[in-house]
Amino acid sequence: MKINQLDIIFEDSNILVVNKKSGICVIAKDDQPEENTLLWQIKNYIKQEVFPVISLDVSASGLVLFAKNKDTYDFISKQFNEGKVKRIYQILVNGIIEDGKGEIDKPLLIDKHNTVVSEKGVDSLTKYEVKEQFKSFAFIEVMPMTTRKNQIRAHFWSIGNPLAIDEVYASSEPILLSTLKRRYKGVDKEKPLLSRLPLHLSKIELFLPDKKTKSVFESLLPDDINITLKQLRKYNKRG
Repeated sequence: MKINQLDIIFEDSNILVVNKKSGICVIAKDDQPEENTLLWQIKNYIKQEVFPVISLDVSASGLVLFAKNKDTYDFISKQFNEGKVKRIYQILVNGIIEDGKGEIDKPLLIDKHNTVVSEKGVDSLTKYEVKEQFKSFAFIEVMPMTTRKNQIRAHFWSIGNPLAIDEVYASSEPILLSTLKRRYKGVDKEKPLLSRLPLHLSKIELFLPDKKTKSVFESLLPDDINITLKQLRKYNKRG
């Protein structure tokens, strides 16, 4: 259901689940106007205070949860603290990952600006499964077992496979068809296949208030990542 600019996946008296597009902030940062945020759009839609439960980087996409009351926020936060919320992210990273499945168990040191691997940090665990391996990239499903700021980005950077576009941990250069296709003959001003952080929160499983079984919410991969994968399958196949 789409209302104005909101792509609403689910809504009841306690929670709102939204499919976020890349390019919009969930909450205002620094001196950014609140009117440019997803939080402002939702407040304007439901005409009440809401509490962000799951957030995403501005250039990431996928599921975002907002609690409509403090009791629901506390109820879900407790599940996060106890490791009972399952989240699956889909990402595109640089390079080759030889193991089809694995985990990254490295402590992360977190401050206001950076998240880095450090023995002085807090325990952090990320499980993953490689879904498609290309010559220069890998498409991966990721299940973080802890909830640290920039956990996925920092963990994959630490093993030498940063996200394919990441201005903090790698390069901000976009993925172009001309770099994948030999003898490319295209327009002078080429439109990138992908020009943002390739991180998508595709699935969440958790308990909602007054529900005896887990609720499951899903979000399909957006067009820009799908198009990029299609071209990688065509021009970047691993021999």
